Amino acid sequence: MTEAYLSRVTLRRDASTASLLPLLLPGESGTQHTGHHLVWSLFADSPARRRDFLWREAAQGTFYVLSARRPVDNHNLFRLDEPKVFAPVLAEGDRLRFSLRANPVVRRTDSCGRSAKHDVVFDALRHHPSGERAAHRMALVHEQGLAWLQGQARGGGFAVDEEDIIGIDRYQQHRVPRQGAKPMQFSTLDIEGVLSVSNAAVLLDAILRGFGAARAYGCGLMLIRRA
Repeated sequence: MTEAYLSRVTLRRDASTASLLPLLLPGESGTQHTGHHLVWSLFADSPARRRDFLWREAAQGTFYVLSARRPVDNHNLFRLDEPKVFAPVLAEGDRLRFSLRANPVVRRTDSCGRSAKHDVVFDALRHHPSGERAAHRMALVHEQGLAWLQGQARGGGFAVDEEDIIGIDRYQQHRVPRQGAKPMQFSTLDIEGVLSVSNAAVLLDAILRGFGAARAYGCGLMLIRRA
């Protein structure tokens, strides 16, 4: 496993940044877009730098960040807690409480052979008549969210059973504006429960890579602690 750091960063609320907060925190609809840029500012030491971190918003203006480098606040916008080296000692059979905000997708190939990502809930809803979809939606959030997570587990060094799930909820749609292109649209789903470690090295590598899509926009960071 490569070296990594887990950090908690919070936007300052003092006088020097108070006037900027309405721009930095435009509200719920802009969280993924502004959070993307805010967290990037802690690691953008070069125009050619590729993203080597995951992040998740814990509360408005507060973010958890898992990164290969220590965050550096060149603009004095954040209060940075001392980063903790992320190097948990795990073994097969360990039980871990986890929390994951993910963009769960499935790949489908169209009649022209083109492959594209599809939201797992919308993908399942298309099999129901349009007038019945609202009635099935919440059940499919749980069903498809669990199926997606178990698919991640098979190659991710862990196992999770339905009875170990505490919650699969907060299913939301997001639109991220992009210059010169259509807005990026994706969904998020919060999953919390208890997992069993089947391969510690594989699990830790999977956590560092992140789970699912839209990882640049606050998805894919799995937070773990002893159950």
